[in-house]
Parts: sequence; C-alpha cells; structure tokens
Amino acid sequence: MALLVFPPLALVITIPFLVLQYRRYGALTFWRAFVLYTFVFYLLSAYFLIILPLPTRTSVALLTTPKYNLQPLMVFRQFFDNTVLQPLHPSTYLPALKQPGFTQPFFNLVLTIPFGIYLRYYFQRSLKQTILLSFCLTLFFETTQLTGLYGLYVRPYRLFDVDDLLINTLGGILGYFLAPIFIKLFPSYSDMSIADSKKGKRVSYTRRFIAFIIDWGIVLMATVTSVVAVHRLLGIFGLRQYLTGIYIVMVLGYFVLIPLLTNGMTIGKWFVRIQMVSNKAKATSITVGQLLVRQSVLYLGILPVFVYWFPRMARAALHAPYRQVDFYLLLTLVMAILAAVFCVHVLVSMLFHNDRLIYERLSHTKQISTVTTQNR
Repeated sequence: MALLVFPPLALVITIPFLVLQYRRYGALTFWRAFVLYTFVFYLLSAYFLIILPLPTRTSVALLTTPKYNLQPLMVFRQFFDNTVLQPLHPSTYLPALKQPGFTQPFFNLVLTIPFGIYLRYYFQRSLKQTILLSFCLTLFFETTQLTGLYGLYVRPYRLFDVDDLLINTLGGILGYFLAPIFIKLFPSYSDMSIADSKKGKRVSYTRRFIAFIIDWGIVLMATVTSVVAVHRLLGIFGLRQYLTGIYIVMVLGYFVLIPLLTNGMTIGKWFVRIQMVSNKAKATSITVGQLLVRQSVLYLGILPVFVYWFPRMARAALHAPYRQVDFYLLLTLVMAILAAVFCVHVLVSMLFHNDRLIYERLSHTKQISTVTTQNR
C-alpha cells in the first residue's frame, strides 16, 4: 500500500520540498533527495503497518476485546506465558522466537530503529531529542489506534499498549546508537552541505522552473480573482474578449513592476533565492528597459506560442473550410517549428550548462543565486 500511495504523495510534496531546499541551500543534491524521500516512505510504511488492514465497521462494533493495556512490562509476562519457552530446554528457544509472544514486541522494536537512525544521521538530533521524538512518534501511533482511527470506528480495533510506547521509544534509541555505521558508509550531513554549497552557486533550470510554477500559480489566481470580482461587483459580462488585455496588464504588473520594486525578484524567485540582474559590465541592477525586453520576449512572445498560438492554429486547421486548411496547417507548422526550436535551445543550454537563454541574451540580463554561506 505504501508503494501505491508514495508516488502521488511524493508528487504533492515535491514543489514545497524543493522550495524549502532551494530557499535554504540553493540546490538539491541527489543524496539529500534520496535520504528525505526514503524518510517519507519509511514513515508512510510505518503508519500503514499500524493501521492496516482496515476491518469493517460492523466487525469492530462487535468486538469485545480489551481496548488498552496500561500495565507496563506485561510483554515479558506474555512472552513466558504464551510461548513454548522452557529455560531448561534449549530446544524450545528457536520455536519460542517464532511465536507472536516474541515476534510482535520484536518487530515493534524494529519499527522505530530507522527513525532513530534518520534523526541522528540526517537531522542531527541529540540523544535527548531522539528519545523525545521517538516517544512522540509512537504516541501518535498508539493514539491513532486508541481513537479507532480518529473516530472512523466506534471503538479501537487494535490494542493501545503502554509497552508499545516503551518498546518503540527503545527502538528509536537503538537506531540512534546504530547511526554511526551509516555515517561511515554514506555521505555525512556536512558532506551533503558542502555539495549543496558548490551546487547552490549556480541557478539550475529546475530551480528556475519551480520559480516559474510559483509565479504563474499566483498570476492565474490573481487573474481569475480579478475577472470574478469585476463580474460580481460591476456586473460586466463578456470579459473573454478582454482576456488578452488582462493578460498583458498582469504580465507588466507582476513580471515587470514587482521586480523593479524588489531589485530583480518575483515572488517565485524570492522563494528559491534567485535574482535577475544586468549582464553589462558596469551595471548590476536590472533596468526598466531590460525588464521590458526580457519579460516581453518571454511572456508575450515565446510563452503564447506554446499555450495559445499553436493550440489555436491546430484547432483552426481541424475546423477550417477545405480551401483554408492548407493555410492553417502552414501556420500550425510554423508555430510547431518555433516551439521546437526553443525547446532544443533550452535542452542544449542545459546540456552545456549555459545559464542564459535567448530572452536573457536579447535583454542583456542573467540570473544569480542569492544564497550565501551564512544562509546555509
């Protein structure tokens, strides 16, 4: 179940996760991403282990089993009472280790060992913090069971056990002491930070794309809100014919005015710590003219080819009269070629680590990272 749920969950958390990493480090190395995503997958797996399989509500309502055990160390009594172990007969040792009286507390111990490892290895937590966080994690698990999955069931379908609190916390502590093995086998936190520091000096295309998504999410929300407000407050209908004008105003207002007021940053670029600056030798701050050229080429020239002109020409070619089909097909081909040329341009720039695209060359601008060693 964790394997099924993790991909969409990872997709949902990716953008906030990247924003946080770019905001803090200016870059995201493979190993840091691997550690953090495996940590999320581990927590997801652990959570499913304590709630699945889900019984039916009817079967839970009919349960008469105990809801909780508040007597500590009952696990030892159950081990001796419910297994075949006879201390004077070694032949009973192995069979006893295969019975629930041992396997259940043992795997409860194993469940939180990775948590303690992650806390010390990556999150740099102390022993006291590891004990506290391990206890909080297992308290969350046990509370989930005690509340019947937070009210989904009329009563608990699994036992709230104080021994589980102790065993799971002990597992986190054990993981803390096992963490040095992983610190020696894999890159340390400081190694990851050094790698981030080197990589964070460059504004990667992934970083730029995240800023682009944030900016356009804000622009689209602002556009929709403005259109709805005009419609509701002023009673103006038929705003579709004004969408081009609204789009131009939004572009000029958001992508030109805001960077002028913030010295080359949009909200998206501020989140991921990148800044637009002049590429001219004697100037650093971007000028009005440079911003107008840069943003006009990108948002009024290149972007509309992808989201407006190419789809519109293709749609027109499908519905045009027979004599006009060739004309619209030709326009569609032209739009497709323009889009393909820009895509190839971006791919080649990424391949050769060229950080300036055509609209930046035409406007004599570039993007720089504002993350410093102090920020990290």
